[in-house]
Parts: sequence; structure tokens; C-alpha cells
Amino acid sequence: MRILKIFICFFFLISSVCLGFEDDLNPPETILSDVPVGMEAIQITNGYRIIAPEGAKIKRVGAQIIVEGDKEYYSRRFHELTQEIKSLKEFSSVLKNQIETLNQTVENQQKLIEQITKIEEEEKE
Repeated sequence: MRILKIFICFFFLISSVCLGFEDDLNPPETILSDVPVGMEAIQITNGYRIIAPEGAKIKRVGAQIIVEGDKEYYSRRFHELTQEIKSLKEFSSVLKNQIETLNQTVENQQKLIEQITKIEEEEKE
């Protein structure tokens, strides 16, 4: 009987300890909802998260976790955005040229249709 009581005590003790650790392993979702706009939560280990700007570079050197500094991040993002703007400008100029070509083609087709209708009208008379 005494062994049964000891077993029940150990069972409740172990189960309460396991349930307590379960909360630590599964953090509440409120941590992720507190991330400001433009930032992201990056999980490093089970309970360790870093809140950094979206797209910030993170590197590990041994046990250290190094997040890209503000100056490096801003200069890299500025360069990336400048390149994107240049490519969009080039793409828009290509689209403008294609539109001009299509307009000329439409005008030529309209002239051709007018000539054909004139010829058909003359043949009917």
C-alpha cells in the first residue's frame, strides 16, 4: 500500500513538472503579435527570439548571433531599392516602346481597312 502511495505522489509530481515545462516550450502567440510593422521575429533557439527589421541579415559566429547593424542594413536596402527603381524604369520604357509600336500597327491596319472598303465600294458601283 505504501508503494502505491509513493507511486501516486511521484506520478503527480512528475506530471505537474512536465505540464509546467510544456508552457515554456510552446510560448503564447502574443509574443509574435507584438512585433511592430516592418519588423520580424526570428527564432534563434527554442526560447530565444530576435526582433529585427524585415530582411536583416543574421550570421552566427560560434555561439554569437550577429544581427546586421543599422548603417549596413539601411545602405544595403537603399541600394536594393535603387536597383529595383532602375529596373522598373527600364521596364516602363520597354512597355512604352511596345505601346507605340502597337499604336502604329493599329493605325496601319485602319488605313488598310479603309483602302479595302474604298476598293469594294468602287467595284460595286
